[in-house]
Amino acid sequence: MSNTGPAIDPRPSSPTVPSRPPPAGDVRVYQPSTRPGAPLPHAWIEDEDGNRRPVKDLVAPGRFLLIAGEDGQAWCDAARHLAAGANVPIDTVRIGHLDGDLYDPRCRWLRHRQIASDGAVLVRPDRFIAWRHPAGTGDTRPALAAALSQVLARLVDAPVMSVV
Repeated sequence: MSNTGPAIDPRPSSPTVPSRPPPAGDVRVYQPSTRPGAPLPHAWIEDEDGNRRPVKDLVAPGRFLLIAGEDGQAWCDAARHLAAGANVPIDTVRIGHLDGDLYDPRCRWLRHRQIASDGAVLVRPDRFIAWRHPAGTGDTRPALAAALSQVLARLVDAPVMSVV
């Protein structure tokens, strides 16, 4: 008995799902990064009492997290101001080797953060990087407002228009 119908490949095929597995040499290696779109890198950090916890546990459900370097207090202040004015749930923390709200005594976070001590990283509630600013800037609020406006697809901290 022969089947004269078309041959059907049981594996799904589309532009996003290839019909055949990739060649054996096409292996991707995970490189921890704070590049926007990347998952938040894993690192153990400590509080002032020496209690260890992973960075990912700082991201509360439904809330953004701004992680600044040890000299990034201006980013934290800007985030708190914008969060209050735009009704955006944002937590802030400064993580540094020897200074900050939380500590990185083993330099695990320092190796992956890809920002200077006065830079900042914005983490989405799903623990993916939304934005980063590698170093401090004269006025942090406009830079962070622009980032939040892009991430949320709505204007954050819109300038007040005066009627003349």
